[in-house]
Amino acid sequence: MEAMPFYHRPRRPLRQTLQPRPVSDALDAADVSEVGYAVVDLETTGLSPAADSIIEIGLVQAGPDGAVERSWSTLVNPGVGVDVGPTHIHGLVAEDLVGAPALSDVADLLARDLAGRAVVAHNARFDVGFLTQALGGLDRLERGARVPRVCTMELARHFMTTPSRRLVTCCETAGVAIGRHHTALDDALASAGLLRHYLAVGRERGEEPVAWSRALAEAVAFNGWRWSEPAARAQESRLVPRRGDGVLRNRR
Repeated sequence: MEAMPFYHRPRRPLRQTLQPRPVSDALDAADVSEVGYAVVDLETTGLSPAADSIIEIGLVQAGPDGAVERSWSTLVNPGVGVDVGPTHIHGLVAEDLVGAPALSDVADLLARDLAGRAVVAHNARFDVGFLTQALGGLDRLERGARVPRVCTMELARHFMTTPSRRLVTCCETAGVAIGRHHTALDDALASAGLLRHYLAVGRERGEEPVAWSRALAEAVAFNGWRWSEPAARAQESRLVPRRGDGVLRNRR
């Protein structure tokens, strides 16, 4: 495997100034018009990133307008003897994970497809917490790095009146289709639909910039991801989606 450099987003020329621009000002001035999103949903064996394991990944790459560009999903084998956790929630049993890749077998692909984008999730604290723990432990994310994120759950009541911030309720309120809840790819696609709904509501209100512009600016500057590009390409063939899911879906 070739050396895995930190991801560096191409830098735009800076205007000459007499004094260095403070970091906060640089973020405020960043051009976020071309920053896309990586919408992610994880199914796990429990609630603790330190003690529990990821057993399914759903990832949707979306453009700056929220339109889906590409998506993939895979089951993840957490290792021999690991309890799969609440089957009544995620619907998976140990036999479903036989033959699925370990997280280390898809870590380069995952890091590559998150890089350069704002990470979106419904309850981002949960999903990003697991990503930070798992990918940090595999040296695919700089230790201590704060991943730029957008939480569709936290933003829900800014963009609509909803009795609950649960994903299903938010989707019903916004008119967003949701497939099999607690299936990682379907939930990631639903969260991407909520993101598009928020963008549309924001445009109707004349809200410029978007409510999460700072997260997009942070994504421009973030260089904490590590991956091998040859490994990432090879790992695309290792995906084992849940029955009924496609492996890779390219929309554009």
